[in-house]
Amino acid sequence: MKKIFLLFIPLSFFTANSQTLEEKIAKKACSCLQKSKEINEEIYRNCLTNSMTEVILNDKDAKVREGINTVEGIKSLLQKSDETIGKTCPDFLPKTPENKSDIYYSDSKIKEAQNSYIIAKDFMRTKNYKSAIEGLQIALKQDPNFVLALDDIAVCYRQLEDYDNAIKYYKKSLDIYPEGEYALMNIGVVYTLKSDYKNAIDYYEKLIKYQPNNAEGYFGAGKNYLAINDDEKALTDIFIAHRIYSTDKSEYSKDTEILMGALYQKMMKENKEAIFKKIAAENNITIE
Repeated sequence: MKKIFLLFIPLSFFTANSQTLEEKIAKKACSCLQKSKEINEEIYRNCLTNSMTEVILNDKDAKVREGINTVEGIKSLLQKSDETIGKTCPDFLPKTPENKSDIYYSDSKIKEAQNSYIIAKDFMRTKNYKSAIEGLQIALKQDPNFVLALDDIAVCYRQLEDYDNAIKYYKKSLDIYPEGEYALMNIGVVYTLKSDYKNAIDYYEKLIKYQPNNAEGYFGAGKNYLAINDDEKALTDIFIAHRIYSTDKSEYSKDTEILMGALYQKMMKENKEAIFKKIAAENNITIE
């Protein structure tokens, strides 16, 4: 029993009094964060990096500096310190910014506008688009920045084949929320219906820019490139759309397959089979 007791004492002493480098950094960073009234990502990063620099400069152990002589060493210490701060003072972590989509695609905070919107949506469900437009106009008078109402009034005009007004309201929606996926996707559709393929491509490419994993942007752009006989760009975008649809197990992958087949036949007739296969290979598409 004495042997066990003697071994246990130094082990307990060591554990209680030793601190890892990341624990020292975390302690100092937590003190720094505690002084801020509001913690954002910039303040958090400054506290972390300044604390790390201070701790390292004051540490007399040469091995500490050796460990951060490389980019990998610095990255590793930053990551460990970041994780330790999360455990040491979780209340001082920066708040995750709200998703823009959740902010803009939300109910109106103005009660009257929201009530008018709900009534208009009922008219839309029964395909009474004219009455729906009237209700949505009332909602927009009460809340001009109501993105959902702007998108839906554009949908109503599109259903009535009033494409110019549809475009007008999609643009108003995009003025408020430039990254809006629904407006970008659907304004592209409307421009396609008007046979204005270049404008359609512009909006689909904006959708691709903001949402590079959204197959609809590539698919829409590809169809419009095909309409202006830019087969190579059409093929590239359709291949990307097909890959995303296939990964997501979407039924739309059948549509991209049909377009790929049509493009293959077209390019074969124009002696461009080698180009087709080259672009397919670049996009990891196997042609059997």
